[in-house]
Amino acid sequence: MRQLSVLFGLILCFTFNLNAQKTAPSPDEIATAYLEAIGGAEAWKEVKSMRFSGKANMQGQDFPFVMTRAEGNKFYQEVSIMGSKMEQGFNGETAWMLFPMQGINEKTAMSEEESKEFQEEEFLDVFIGYADRGFKLEAVDGKEIEGTPTYGVRVTNEGSYDKTYYFETENLVPIMISSVGKSGQTKGMTVEMYMSDYQEVDGLMMPMFMDMKINGNSFQKLTMTKGEMNVEIDDAIFELK
Repeated sequence: MRQLSVLFGLILCFTFNLNAQKTAPSPDEIATAYLEAIGGAEAWKEVKSMRFSGKANMQGQDFPFVMTRAEGNKFYQEVSIMGSKMEQGFNGETAWMLFPMQGINEKTAMSEEESKEFQEEEFLDVFIGYADRGFKLEAVDGKEIEGTPTYGVRVTNEGSYDKTYYFETENLVPIMISSVGKSGQTKGMTVEMYMSDYQEVDGLMMPMFMDMKINGNSFQKLTMTKGEMNVEIDDAIFELK
């Protein structure tokens, strides 16, 4: 009888350990592990600008693009489409676009609402010093994404930032970000950014493939073939005028 009691105790202990191993890490633990995996928060704080080039796939066609980002949430992207160049920019306050194929033949300011969408695209990863920057992390149910199990972390602030990041359980890097569109054609729709092919760029890890889906349908795929950190940039490219 004593042997059975000991055996039963060992089984309970083993079962408890298995359940403990399945317990999801806290959002704080996920954030810490993630930042370590992509090169460390301190190294990322040293990045003042970045530039990526590659191809954008829209409606089954590939178009070369160059995307530049800088401190202050500044953003500039140009895509060459059938001999014409589409441009989008954001100087930290105002977003604009130039798209001759749609009759927009000079830089034209976007609405205030659309500019706010750009303001949400933080240059510095939201998980770096998130508490001091006013971001709150909340654990949500993970889900299987393209066959990969994930942990979910919802990130919000007192403003309009509200995105859920899904981290693969093995490497603890995000493979999908989900949000709800707040303006334009995507307003009220589910916007998902799928990320994969993490590669080292100047000592830091970045996803080199992104697939944006709107209500489950692929809208744009970006394949980065070259990345550079701390490149020299003429700030004029971000300006409306």
